[in-house]
Amino acid sequence: MVLALLNLANRPALVAIVLVLLCWLLLRPRPPRTARRTPSAGASAGAAASGARAVSVSTPGVLLSFRGGAPVVDDAAVAALLTLAATCDIYLVTQLESDSDAQEEAVMAALSAAGVFGPGACDRRKALVCATEDGRAAICRQLSPAAHLDTSRKVASYLAPHVPSVVLIGADPPGGASSSAPPSVESCRSLVDYVAARAARGTGGA
Repeated sequence: MVLALLNLANRPALVAIVLVLLCWLLLRPRPPRTARRTPSAGASAGAAASGARAVSVSTPGVLLSFRGGAPVVDDAAVAALLTLAATCDIYLVTQLESDSDAQEEAVMAALSAAGVFGPGACDRRKALVCATEDGRAAICRQLSPAAHLDTSRKVASYLAPHVPSVVLIGADPPGGASSSAPPSVESCRSLVDYVAARAARGTGGA
């Protein structure tokens, strides 16, 4: 051992290399632990409140319409939505007519002006936009809501096997023209009718 140390002492370059290696081993940074991804405050706020069930609503044809590219909100539908928001965790999904930031901002401004967002109403952070019908179907499936409201039979058919309750807004009541709708898909003429039917059933969930 003594001879080995003497040999190192006679080789200053080797000593320097050994010291550098020792310093690197002792002082090297430890790899950070992988952080567990947690939902954002906005995504978890509604679900945390009274165990509210998530309900996703496709807004075009249900809550708003586009006239000349400008979003127009239905006041009666807003009132029904706010009634629903009192017991449910609402996600709003808007398929834009044109995939543009300007139209997205116009939609958010129209919903905000109509009183859709705020305490006791809907969470603005849960208002999502997309550009295609397939996109909104994919978003709603990913949300895994207890119920989804939509005007598209294509979206309803896609979601029926994955979402416990799918409501086809704008369709005739069950037993009418909507009898060809996919299994597990309910039908209502409007969001107002859906909320009224839900209240009549006396259910606290979706």
